[in-house]
Amino acid sequence: MSIGTIGGIVGIVGGFAGGFIGAYCSYRRAKSSRERRFVIWASIAILVYVGLFLAVFSLLPQMRDWIWAFYFIVMMFGIRYLNRWQSRIQREEQTR
Repeated sequence: MSIGTIGGIVGIVGGFAGGFIGAYCSYRRAKSSRERRFVIWASIAILVYVGLFLAVFSLLPQMRDWIWAFYFIVMMFGIRYLNRWQSRIQREEQTR
């Protein structure tokens, strides 16, 4: 195996492990069942988005620069949007 193959495998395993640990910690910190459902939904949505990104990235190699730009912009605003949504759920649950 080449160093590139080993790096690719380690990167994939590290990415999945980081995503799983982050989702698990967010789920564990959630204070209500509504917030836990949101964390599960958001984690699945991000997993699907990253999977679609990887599929498009490998199917359209001539557009890789644009795909990276689109990926980072959507992730940046998407995570910000999801954090606000989770904060809104937390505020609503505190007022009940």
